[in-house]
Amino acid sequence: MDNITTLALTYAVFLFAAGSPGPATLAIMATSATMGRNAGVLFALGVVNGSIIWGMLAAFGLVAILSQFTWAFIVLKVVGGAYLLWMASKALKAAMTPDAKAKTPKTRRKYLYLQGMALHLTNPKALLSWSAIIAFGVPKEASTGYLVALLIGCALLASLLFVGYALLFSTPRMMAGYKRLRRKINGALVAVFGLAGVKLLTSNV
Repeated sequence: MDNITTLALTYAVFLFAAGSPGPATLAIMATSATMGRNAGVLFALGVVNGSIIWGMLAAFGLVAILSQFTWAFIVLKVVGGAYLLWMASKALKAAMTPDAKAKTPKTRRKYLYLQGMALHLTNPKALLSWSAIIAFGVPKEASTGYLVALLIGCALLASLLFVGYALLFSTPRMMAGYKRLRRKINGALVAVFGLAGVKLLTSNV
């Protein structure tokens, strides 16, 4: 395959992997539905930034170096699992709050962005996914320009995808639907974040 075809296929693989349901996409949807468009977009951009940081590390071989330090992955796994369990506890608190007492969460904008980035940076599976994408989409003779094109393309796709989720779930209809189903949705988030956190903490990653 020529480089253009390989690059196009890599973009498709990345888009499918990034768009599949997971803690990051669910967190973007929940943030957008509860706090509105600006909050959702900021959180989404944080996720994008975290993803591209891992992509840069994988593309330029730093992941291979990091993989030699088992303790680094253990620390990352523990921090990531704890973060997911913290998000599960927040969702549990929201699920147990009666509708009459429920309030829109208030978080400073810069923290929303940092929370989104932290969610992705503390997920070692995101790092390993990027390693697989690089292994699939980067030929041995690939130039630095090819790597840059791959990263820029993936960054644009991630931005369109995650910001798109934020815009979709911050529409009046979606926000109204969330209010009606608030406790059930948060209950589902407790299960997703909780199981993901426990699985991460007990995995061999």
